[in-house]
Amino acid sequence: MLRDERRGCYAQAAYTVGNTWDCVPSCQQSETVGTVLDYTWHNISPASVGFLGHNNRTRIIVVSFRGTKDVDDWVQDSEFSLDAWPPHVPGSMVHHGFLSAYQSVATGVMREIVRLAARHPTYRIVFTGHSLGGAEAVLCAVDTLHRHSELVHRTHIYTYGMPRIGNSDWADSVEGLGIPVYRVVYENDMVVHIPFQWLGYTHFAQEVWIHRNRTVFCGAKTRESPVCSAGVSLSDYSIADHSQYTEADWMFVLQGSRVV
Repeated sequence: MLRDERRGCYAQAAYTVGNTWDCVPSCQQSETVGTVLDYTWHNISPASVGFLGHNNRTRIIVVSFRGTKDVDDWVQDSEFSLDAWPPHVPGSMVHHGFLSAYQSVATGVMREIVRLAARHPTYRIVFTGHSLGGAEAVLCAVDTLHRHSELVHRTHIYTYGMPRIGNSDWADSVEGLGIPVYRVVYENDMVVHIPFQWLGYTHFAQEVWIHRNRTVFCGAKTRESPVCSAGVSLSDYSIADHSQYTEADWMFVLQGSRVV
């Protein structure tokens, strides 16, 4: 079961970190202090920004993709066409824009993940991101683990305010990885409800819903539980909530949490 997991600070850091680990406040949290940046990327079009780092104190390797920050990113988010991917999963379809963003940086990012994993063979590998960044992080994780299955037992995924990525076959493939996957949703965040299900999209499990100052674990086998964020009515969707993943919400705190 989760303890106090501050992986979200790494997702938030992707918005502000530069060439050194000195961003405020994400780089100064107890879980992230001492992190070393090993690789960064900033592709303009399609937009993909992020970093790869490691922390010797917490024995972790982090792959973090930045989320939506400007108009170009939002254009990618609003393209709802689906591409057949990954090739090794029959029937799997994923969002064209998200896939294009990830593939624009995939070669360099995967090369550095493999290099760091070999250098630190006992470290956990965490893929993370907020919004569009969460989608890219999952695509990267699936791609990396298919090509380097020896890393599966070390890998975790944490996303925050992530939109739907693909269809049910895609969701099956993510759940079939057999690794810890936590899809964090804050209150009535609108972004997690797009692209719409009637377009063929669905989330994978499991959702962790930050609701009324409580952390709700929505079920390891439940993709979109009506007692979690899927139960929020369309009229209550909130764009503002998408930017409310504060430092308090970037982590899971078991005090005040419940499982449904």
